[in-house]
Order: sequence, then structure tokens, then C-alpha cells
Amino acid sequence: MATTNDEDLEEYSTPTYENEKLEILIRKMRLCKSATFYVNTISNDDIKLIADELKTNKIWNSLRIIGQNLVNEDGFQYLFDALATNTAVKALHLCGNSLGDRGVMLFMNSLASNTTIVDVNLTDNHITEIGAQAISKMLRINSTIINLQLHANPLLDIGITLITQALQYNRTLTTLKIGRISMTNVGAEELASLLRLNTTLKMLSLDYNKIGDAGIQALCMALKENQVLQCIDIRQNQISDQSIDNIVAMIQNNRTLTRLDLARNQFSDQGKEIIRQVNANNNTIKTLIL
Repeated sequence: MATTNDEDLEEYSTPTYENEKLEILIRKMRLCKSATFYVNTISNDDIKLIADELKTNKIWNSLRIIGQNLVNEDGFQYLFDALATNTAVKALHLCGNSLGDRGVMLFMNSLASNTTIVDVNLTDNHITEIGAQAISKMLRINSTIINLQLHANPLLDIGITLITQALQYNRTLTTLKIGRISMTNVGAEELASLLRLNTTLKMLSLDYNKIGDAGIQALCMALKENQVLQCIDIRQNQISDQSIDNIVAMIQNNRTLTRLDLARNQFSDQGKEIIRQVNANNNTIKTLIL
């Protein structure tokens, strides 16, 4: 009977993956509070090296993996599994990756029971209304996350509807950034309904969408009642002078907004001046951008 010695086993065993540059970078950041990987070339094997560090690292409280990397669902699952046992990381930014709907589902499943992460940034990850369903489900359960950024994902109005429905039950989220998601008046009206009920949201970013006069009318009506929101960013939308009266009435009645950004809309110079004059008599809004 043929026998196999140790040398034969070594010859046929799978070699351990190594990435010297990444391993050096991990070692350099091992004692830092924030770890940032911004290289555009991270693979599944690379993400496993980072995840393995997470299993023992108790110092990193912020992890940022940013760029068009080469990680698929298997790699992200390895990362999320490592985060499930990590009690140090409070901020996770995965901007510009190709997480997609399937990847965000895996992430949201892990966040449902996570009690450490408070800051999530998923900007530009190809998340659609399908992924929004998973985000909505997570927001109904999670009671830790206070900052959620979903910029530049094609969520559309239906995705925002799902998220706003969940936020009727959420009592912890204070910052929601949803710019560049192709939101129209329909999505703005859904958000307006939320603002009438929500008592925790303090910062809302809706920049670079397709919100018009009907949408801003709904938002202004809601903000006349809302006494929690402090900052709202509605720049680069499709708001015209037809909304001046609604904006003026909102400014005169709201007592909590400190920052209002309406830049790059379709106001005339005269319309802008009317808003400025009314705001000059307002003691609350300290920063008005037109």
C-alpha cells in the first residue's frame, strides 16, 4: 500500500494567502482607533485578512473600506461574520463598493442583532428598492444605529417609501442622508408624512434629487409641525419660485431648524431675496444657503 509522507502533504496543500503590502498596512494601523483601506484592489482573500484582524482587534472603533474593490458576497459575508463578534467597531463605511442588493441583505441581517455599530455609510453600492426592503426590516429591529448614509444608490421612490415606513417605529436614527437616489415628489411626500410623526431625526439630506414644488410643499407643511429636525439639505433639486410662499411660512413657524440648504434650485434672484428677508427676522436658522 502506498504511503504519503509529510513532504508530499506539503506539496499538495493549499498555500496560505499572503499580501505583504496589506499585511504591513494592517500592522501599522493595529493600534489606531480608525482603520482606512482606500486602495480599489481589495479582493475576497484581502477582505479575509482584514476580517481576521477584526476578530482580535479591540482598538479600531472605525473601519472604512472605500473604493471600487473586487469583493463579492462571500468576502462580505466573512467580514460581517467577523463584525458579529467584534465589540469595538462603531462606524463602518463601505463607500463605493459593489455591495448590491444581495450584499446589503447579508449586512442588514448581521445588523439586526448588532448592538455596537452606530454609524453606517453605504454610499454608491448599487442598492435598489430590493435592498431597501432589507434596510427597512433592519430599521424596525435595530436600536443602535444613529447615522445612516445611502447616497448615490438607485433606491427610487419605492425604496424611500419602505425606509420611511420603518422609521415610524425606529426611535434611534438621528441622521439620514439619501441624496442622488432619483427621488421625486412622491418620495418627498412620504418623507413629509414621516416628519409629522418622527421625534428623533435631526439631520436629513435630500440633495441632488428630483424634488419639485409639490414635494417641497409637503415637506414645508410637515416642518411647520415638526419640532425636532435641525438641518435639512435640499440643494440641487427642481424647486422654483412657486414654492416661495410655502418656504416663507415654514421659516416663520418652525422653531428648531438651524441649517437650511436650498442652493442650486430654480429660484429667481427676487425669490431668493424674499427668503433672505424673512429669515433675517428668524432667530433659529443660523445658516441659510441659496
